[in-house]
Amino acid sequence: MAFLLPLASKIVMDAVTKIPENEELGEMMINVCVAILRKAVAMTKTEMDDILLEQVVAAIQTKE
Repeated sequence: MAFLLPLASKIVMDAVTKIPENEELGEMMINVCVAILRKAVAMTKTEMDDILLEQVVAAIQTKE
């Protein structure tokens, strides 16, 4: 896992730089990022992560 994580990160970052600028696609990417954040926060045991996630989701919803 420790070997694959940096490789996966590079692949994702390279792919992200090639994504065209598109508002609809941007909204979809935000939804994916929030889903990933929710999963990551669920894996931690700190309350601060939960609070931070709530603030991020609230900020995104305010934007809409």
